[in-house]
Amino acid sequence: MKYMSFRYAIIGGGVLLLLILLLTARLYLNIWLLDYVNDTLANIKGYQGSVEDINIDLYRSAYRIHNLKIFKKTGNIPTPFIAILDADLSIQWSALFHGRIVSDVNLTKPVINFAVAGSDKQTGVEADWTNTIKALTPIDINHVTFRQGKLTYQDFSSNPRVNIYIHNMEGEVRNLRNVVDKSHPLPSELRLSGDSIGNGKLQVQGRLNILKPVPDMDLDIKLENVSLPALNDYSEAYAAIDIRKGDLSVYSQFIIKNNNVSGYIKPIASHIALIDLNKSSNPIKVAWESVVSVIIEIFTNHPKDQFATKIKLEGRLDNISTDTWSAISGIVRNAFISAFKKGFDKDDSASSAEPAHSGN
Repeated sequence: MKYMSFRYAIIGGGVLLLLILLLTARLYLNIWLLDYVNDTLANIKGYQGSVEDINIDLYRSAYRIHNLKIFKKTGNIPTPFIAILDADLSIQWSALFHGRIVSDVNLTKPVINFAVAGSDKQTGVEADWTNTIKALTPIDINHVTFRQGKLTYQDFSSNPRVNIYIHNMEGEVRNLRNVVDKSHPLPSELRLSGDSIGNGKLQVQGRLNILKPVPDMDLDIKLENVSLPALNDYSEAYAAIDIRKGDLSVYSQFIIKNNNVSGYIKPIASHIALIDLNKSSNPIKVAWESVVSVIIEIFTNHPKDQFATKIKLEGRLDNISTDTWSAISGIVRNAFISAFKKGFDKDDSASSAEPAHSGN
């Protein structure tokens, strides 16, 4: 009996020692990983970031990053370029059935802030973000989901200050590493939705090939029923006009293939009214808004009460050109020939690389 008791004591002590070692190793791994991630974020060209905490879940083969923020290193822009409350990175177990080891990434409250402050611009174009992503996720990412996201454009030097945004963004990208369907040239599926300033509704859907150095894509984007007065800070800062009433919908379809862009953007503004003499005491502003009002009045399709055009997009990705004449002729066509319909133009949506997905 004494021998058995001694044996059990040895086994119990060994198990306890193993648990202590595992807990110590896990604690050290958390500290090491936190230092590694912060060092990686500190060496982004033009930007510097940090995270508040990291939790490792060995059971799920996952780790979670808390409160990630990335700021531009130089300039006077006070808001981070990227902020993510939580980023969960884990093994995508379903992909194992296809013979691949890839990861899932789930983002909670991701925010991207494009910003301007005088001559300083925060766009993220200076950095190669693929290197940072690869360093933080050594296993290829195949599936990304995000919720409660936000995308903003802010101008801290304008008067009034411009702050326009899309918020409440939800979405996902599937099959980024082409694990499931290798027969399509655009294997990855994107869907995204959100709410804009002025209570507009954004929807984006399409397909991608992220494996190319410059990704190919075929996207449908629509933003509908934005209240134009909500954009007055933007219109006053850049066009010196205030909008009293009206709403805006924008439809765009474009294809990027081998770094070439083709497509269109179709803005449709309805029920526009600019001048409110009771609120403006600046005669120059009243005169300018009167001129703009007359132009809009002349080129409004009165049966539909809408001012609209359609602008072609074409060229290389780094030098996209817009056809000014097509924009002008589109305004004339909408006003005097046939009003543009809200929704996508199905005859322009077919991609030579991939059958077009359904629009409206």
